[in-house]
Amino acid sequence: MKVAYLLVKKCVRRGGPTIREKFMRKHVSGRILFAILGVLSLGAVSAHHSAVVFDGETSIQKTGTVTQFIWRNPHLIINMEVLNEAGEKVLWKIEGQSIAAMTKAGFKRDVIAVGDKITVKMHPLTSGAPGGLIQGLIAADGTPYSMGGDSDAPEEPRLVYPALMPYEPPPAGETWQDRERKTRPASLPIVADGTGTGDGATAGLTAGALDPENLAKERPPAPFDLTGMWRFRGEDEYRANYGSFEFKPTPKLTPKGKAYHDAYMAASVKGERFGDPTAECYPAGMPRLMTRYGSLMMLQYPTAIFMVSRLNNEYRVIFLDGRERTPEEALDRNWGGESLGHWEGDTLVVETTGFTDDNHLIQAGIKTGTQLKIVERIQMINNGNTLVSHYTFTDPEHWVGEWKHVKFRDRVLRSDVREANCLYKDNAALPGM
Repeated sequence: MKVAYLLVKKCVRRGGPTIREKFMRKHVSGRILFAILGVLSLGAVSAHHSAVVFDGETSIQKTGTVTQFIWRNPHLIINMEVLNEAGEKVLWKIEGQSIAAMTKAGFKRDVIAVGDKITVKMHPLTSGAPGGLIQGLIAADGTPYSMGGDSDAPEEPRLVYPALMPYEPPPAGETWQDRERKTRPASLPIVADGTGTGDGATAGLTAGALDPENLAKERPPAPFDLTGMWRFRGEDEYRANYGSFEFKPTPKLTPKGKAYHDAYMAASVKGERFGDPTAECYPAGMPRLMTRYGSLMMLQYPTAIFMVSRLNNEYRVIFLDGRERTPEEALDRNWGGESLGHWEGDTLVVETTGFTDDNHLIQAGIKTGTQLKIVERIQMINNGNTLVSHYTFTDPEHWVGEWKHVKFRDRVLRSDVREANCLYKDNAALPGM
């Protein structure tokens, strides 16, 4: 198997080929070797809430079979079964670096799959429990993944978690202006490249929706402005006709979709809770985000429309700046998907893809997943006080053909979206949970 030099150094490429690229060119054969050449930008790692639980001074290597793999911002998660000295299977839970850092290292979503046998270098849990913070890995096909960096560069000093540091007074007489000058970035504004603290996997791929230059570009004026508070029209007296917050009539379901729906109906007849991810604090996602009771706040800019829901403060953004879709290798599949919009006359047309299949429902009893595509055609009527949304849903994995529906939202005044959080321990206290 190839020799793997797995770095955990600051994720900045300083020119020339990376260590991984040098290694791949040499095609060295031999037994697996992990050479820890540095430390990851611990400003990012130590800022994480769980960083104190890892022993940053120790590195261990484990080989095992992947039982669960989660690729989702802010970081990836790997669970794998490792045989101990007695030949027993032990579940190891491993926290990855940020999706952005892993992507910059050439790591992609499809590098790991359940059932793969991989080798991981990690900082172990201080408690001694089976788990750790990933430093690098060798995939099932023998490909090594480093965090990038330059072996000739000086090591970054290890940063200590702030809560564990004794307070040291700043220099006498120092003003906040002095402090700002000495901590100021080398250049401003900061231009994200996907390696900075807090960067997502897509950082640096395109201009930000709120970049001043992007906002200042010449564009035709929008036909209408959605900025405001909008309340879902439940049409409760017509629930049997239009479904209220659901989407009647239900289309013909595929065998997979029908099996889940039948299980839901059977449990419901018995009065049992079944398949309600939001009760476990999963996001409602799309399209349910748009059919929740209560207010939905919208802020429209020339480049994007930002939304925050009263329901657990779920967030959605519709990009209007003409950007391309995020490449699959950098895509963070989630419940809201990636929404790109454009104007066709007096209609806002939005296409949303990039969904997860992890506990994602389109409505009660009907699951959806990675093949879901939503097209919305949004118009404004009633003197700017009502939004009409024409939906077309397609997901050949769960139903047949196009599923179409129309919903309404009405402008509401003297209303704001306040903080709202889903706490699992609260929901667990509900009847039937």
